Formats: sequence, C-alpha cells, structure tokens
Amino acid sequence: MKKALISVWNKDKIIDLSKFLVKNDFEIISTGGTKKILEDNQIKVTSISEVTNFNEIMNGRVKTLHPKIFGGILADKNNESHLEDLKSIDSTIIDLVVVNLYPFEDMSKNSDLSFDKLIEYIDVGGPSMLRAAAKNFQSVIALCNPALYENFMIEYSKNSGIIDYESRKEYAKQVFLETSKYDSLIFNEFSKNNSEELSNSLNINLSKTFDLRYGENPHQISSFYTDKDISIFKQLSGKKLSYNNFFDIETSIRIVNEFDEICCCIIKHSNPCGFAIGNNLIESFDRAVSCDPVSYFGGIVGFNKKITADLAKKLIEPFLECIVCPDIDDDALEILKMKKNLRVIVYNNNYNFSNISVRSVLGGMLSQSSSTKFNEQDWQVVTESKPDKINFNALRLGWKIVKYVKSNAIVIANDKQIIGVGAGQMSRVDSVKIAIQKCKENGFDFSNAILASDAFFPFSDSIEVANKNGIKHFIQPGGSIKDKEIIKISDKLKVSMIFTNQRLFFH
Repeated sequence: MKKALISVWNKDKIIDLSKFLVKNDFEIISTGGTKKILEDNQIKVTSISEVTNFNEIMNGRVKTLHPKIFGGILADKNNESHLEDLKSIDSTIIDLVVVNLYPFEDMSKNSDLSFDKLIEYIDVGGPSMLRAAAKNFQSVIALCNPALYENFMIEYSKNSGIIDYESRKEYAKQVFLETSKYDSLIFNEFSKNNSEELSNSLNINLSKTFDLRYGENPHQISSFYTDKDISIFKQLSGKKLSYNNFFDIETSIRIVNEFDEICCCIIKHSNPCGFAIGNNLIESFDRAVSCDPVSYFGGIVGFNKKITADLAKKLIEPFLECIVCPDIDDDALEILKMKKNLRVIVYNNNYNFSNISVRSVLGGMLSQSSSTKFNEQDWQVVTESKPDKINFNALRLGWKIVKYVKSNAIVIANDKQIIGVGAGQMSRVDSVKIAIQKCKENGFDFSNAILASDAFFPFSDSIEVANKNGIKHFIQPGGSIKDKEIIKISDKLKVSMIFTNQRLFFH
C-alpha cells in the first residue's frame, strides 16, 4: 500500500483529494487539525505519532521532524542502501507529500499581532518536508498548493497511477518556488526597521501572473509578475494589456487618488495630458479633454468614482486605450464592451502601493522610498505678494499633478484643471514655453493661472517668460543657490511664489 503524508493549513479541497487517495489504496498519515478534519469526514488516518512512536512536543513545534518521516521522504527507491537504511529504522517509503504552510504573510498584516506572536507562524516542519520531497522528486510527489490537486488526480487516473518525470519535476519546481517565496517574506519581515535606511539586502521573489501582448515595442516579449494574491486591478473587458499600459494605468490610479474631489485624468505616454475636477464625472471628463483635445486621443482615462451609463456613452465616442475606475455599474460595462478592444480596468480602492520602488539598471537594481504626499505645513510663501484662496487651490492642484510629469516638468493650472503641460525637456525654460504654447493652442486664458515646477528655477528666465503671458502665481521646491535672486525678481514682477521644500523629479 502506498503512503501519503498530509499536513495542511489551507484545507481547501483536501477532503476530495484524501477520498481519492483512499479509493486508490493509499494509507494516509497525518497529524493535528488535518487529521481531525479527515477523521470527521470518515477518512481513515494513521497518526504520525504511530509511525514515529514519538509524541509531539514543545506545543507542536516538533512533531514531523523525525528520521522515520524524513527517511521515508528522502529514500531513493532505486538505491538499495537507502532501502536497507529504512528497514534498519523500521520505516517505509512515503510516496506522496501534501503540505502547505502556516499563513505567515497573512498574519504579518495583522497590526495587532506582536512580533513574538508572529514568529509562531514560521513553519519549520512544512518547508522541510516539502523540500525533502522535491529533492527526491523521482521517488516522491510533492503537492504544495490546493490548485495542484485536480491535475494530480486527473493524471493519476488517466495513467493508472503513473506520474511521469516532467510532471514530478514540475511539482518539485512549484515547491522550491513556494518555499523561496515563504523565506523571502520572513526575511523581509525580519529586515523591517524604524530607521531611514533601506535594507542591506534586496530580496525579490515574484510569480508570473500573465503574459503581455508585447513589451515597450512589438518585437519585445513581456510578462507581468507579482507576489500578491489579490492584485490592485481587474480587467473586465478589452484586448490584452501591453507593457506600456501598466505605467499609464498606475499613474492614472495614483493621480485620481490624490484628490477627494470628483476628478478625471487622461494619461498619454506616462504623462498627464488632461486633468480636471468637477461636480460629476461627466463634467470632470469634459474638462480633462479640453486640457488637450488632440493629445487625449488613444489615452488612458482614469476616474475616482463609479462609472455609470451616461458617462459610458461619452467614453465610447473617441478612441481610448483604457478606462480605469474604482467601480462600474452593469449597464455602463455593457456599453463599453461595445468597443471590443477598449480595456476596462477596475482598481482596488483600498490597495496601498508599496512605499519602496525598485527598477533594474546596469545589471543591478536601484531601490528608493516612494514619493509621499506633500505636507503643506512645509510650504513657505517667500514673496511680498500672497495667493488668495482660489489661487492657492490652483497651486495645490498643480503641485499634485506635477509630481506625475516627466522632468523637467512644468504644469500650468487653475483651480479646476490643468491647462498646459511641458514635460521631459532638457531645459526648464523650454518646458515652460511648451506649456504656455499648449495653453494658447487650446484657447485658455491665463487669468487665475498658476505655474508649478518639479524642481527649482536655476535662472529667472522661466518666471519672466510665464509672467509676460499673464501668470502671476508660482510654486516650486526652492533650494537653488540663486533663490534670493529669484525671490527678488518675483517681488519686482509682483508675483507670488511658494517654496515647498520638496523636489519632485520623475524619470
């Protein structure tokens, strides 16, 4: 009779698998909660303590760690010496190991759980048995996830109990993926500290979620990897996402969640070409389009409120790549599905973006803390002229948006929307000129307009060019050796200026 060792925390599908094993003449060895649930379902079980003649100790910390168990898992069926050693300790081959691990990741998210309590959810016996079985995959099959049970049962039935080499190797590969991820989670938890410094080691362990249509260009292959069971978004319709879509989708989600007001943003090539707040989503969408009625074609449109049918009817008129929202009603979704290639993305409003960003470069990785929300308490009005309430609201809006524009970044805005963007130029004054040009092309005047800059002005030329066109309010980080000169010229021009003391470069 073949033997199966079953010890699982996640008991999904374990009854069906166990009944299948009994039907196919397996003896099941188990312990603890797994043994109880099997017995409660009238499944015959042999206790581990019966095999080892050793009761669990230390509140269950030691129960499977025994030569009779690990000898049975690690014995090579084709090695006579191994089989003789098994006999010498009165043990036998274990043919199947079904184990999944304590929920360390889930428990680490419990803010009420102390670190001393959390370490009790570090599984020792489980990973050890899985790794032993995976190492000996030609003799033992290891199932580390309930998602694998059905395929195992199908193949076992189809091939009269024979599991081929490639399948065994695949099951083993899944084990090493699972245990390495598990160790990474524990490592990252132990590496947390309250200091300003990043960890001395960077441990990244991700699984492929799906393949993309292509990379940045059609000749490049691309996939999306994550360590999350629940992603920040779900695609409800439309064609496959491309590599570039991910950057634009993330930017749209981040921007609209900067605002409590009803708002809409339009992203094109990772830059916002339109953003506006409104009394409703239709008004905010129309305003966002008016920011740049040409560039929004083929863009990604993001909202921070639920989409309804009235808005959906407007969204299918132009060519758009993606619609991104926290929720959508059934009628609106059916309308948007009329355009079969239009991607509809619903995002998880409660998702917290990681506070650490990582990117590859020069054969290594760069890591940094993510840009946080600004703190208005750090802002200083450094000029004699002061912005009024309407102008200050416009300055706040522009500062929130400029963070998401490629450097050198300039945003011209009023208190309802952006009206001009200059992005990615080598010269800051060129970005100013482009932003002003966009304002004029799209019919905006500069009454109550403000200008936001993601970094300090090294010279006064940007302020002078903007002021000649009627802009009288500026917001920038400050920090230039010429700050005093810039303030002096601003006072001469009778414009107001805020120093935020926070630079917002974005590359």
